[in-house]
Amino acid sequence: MGWRRQFLSFVVVGLSNTTVDLGIFNLLFALRPTANVNWLIAYNSVAVVLAIVNSYIWNTRWTFRRGAVHTGSRVWRQRALFAGQSLLNILVNDLVVLFIAPYLMAIHGLPPRLASNVAKGVAMIVASLVSFGAMRFLVFPGS
Repeated sequence: MGWRRQFLSFVVVGLSNTTVDLGIFNLLFALRPTANVNWLIAYNSVAVVLAIVNSYIWNTRWTFRRGAVHTGSRVWRQRALFAGQSLLNILVNDLVVLFIAPYLMAIHGLPPRLASNVAKGVAMIVASLVSFGAMRFLVFPGS
């Protein structure tokens, strides 16, 4: 699969990840609305972890299937690399939310729900670009 087609597949998987990520984030926010950045980071982390599980399933079976390892000792290396890029994804996501959501609430006076979702959207875009690079060149380099 050429890199353009692979990137398109990655985008489709990303859309399903976005659905999971935003759905869980907003469900948690609806259950316990807050402007407290610590809670927002907790909601974000839970949502990102569930989206990462979705990502792993679809990317290993579709987007990067040629580079995916399903048996043998290499599978553990690949899973460890995927876990590493996942931690990076969570870190990038949380840092963007941490800095942007309070800024939007304090400086621009946006309501917490709107500020949180705008920050979440920016975080998802930045983390997705980092994630694609990590998966294409480190986790599934033969794809």
